[in-house]
Amino acid sequence: MIELTVVRPDFVAEVYGLNLAQGLSADDAQALRAAVDQYAVLVFPDQPLTEAQQLEVAKVFGPLEISVGASVYNAQRPRRLGHAELSDISNLDEKGQILDAGDIRRLINLSNQLWHTDSSFKRTPASVSLLSAQEIPPVGGATEFADMTAVWDALDPDMQTRLLPLIATHDYFHSRGLTGFDVDGIPPAWREMQPPVRQVLVRQHAATGKHSLYLASHISGIEGMDVDKSRALVDDLMAFATQAQFVYRHRWRVDDLVLWDNRRTMHRGTGFDERFRRSMRRATVQDAGPTVS
Repeated sequence: MIELTVVRPDFVAEVYGLNLAQGLSADDAQALRAAVDQYAVLVFPDQPLTEAQQLEVAKVFGPLEISVGASVYNAQRPRRLGHAELSDISNLDEKGQILDAGDIRRLINLSNQLWHTDSSFKRTPASVSLLSAQEIPPVGGATEFADMTAVWDALDPDMQTRLLPLIATHDYFHSRGLTGFDVDGIPPAWREMQPPVRQVLVRQHAATGKHSLYLASHISGIEGMDVDKSRALVDDLMAFATQAQFVYRHRWRVDDLVLWDNRRTMHRGTGFDERFRRSMRRATVQDAGPTVS
């Protein structure tokens, strides 16, 4: 039977009473689905998991995505992880050595330090993500989460009315360009595999009925607005959404598993001293369908 310790009311809770490596009963799986609907971010301390065990837990929440690393930019070279459904959130190469500063895998992952929501650059975006920590650096490397339901509730009614009908363009390579990646040198085949997509700017959660601001650094523009005005609006919303009162900072411990709902949160990784090893992997669950028909 699961036990919840509230960290931030209606936003973050720690979960005890489970051994995830042994799998989940039907009752525990249902309890976890209800818990993530209530809290958005669930922290599971002391849960060492193999790759296969992590994927089995993730499947409780729906069909799994194939990672962009396995399907696009790292598809033709060896990967460190043994499953295409896992994203490699590390600074390690396929041999377990620390990546060179100019390695494309490191440069691609730098954009994880921007505020985003997972896979909003896919036509059918992510519902929940599950990130497991195997090795962590001694300093830095925390992950911050923003409560986008609380952000929406804090907006004034006129702004809510303005934002409700808006459609944003999300582009995987736009966010990479923001951290200095050479987007002009991207092979055309990569863009064909990962083209820009349309997403609503405001989501309504299927389980709770609550609205959330659906924001990410992947947004390259908003339909019906010129580029400068749309980016200014996104910048203003980002600044509002990432105020301290909306943000939870998770300081990782080895064998932590953190599960979050991408439909009502944003998150970002924070920097760390890359002389030290960091080994983490993420399973990402596909949502029920596109946000724009």
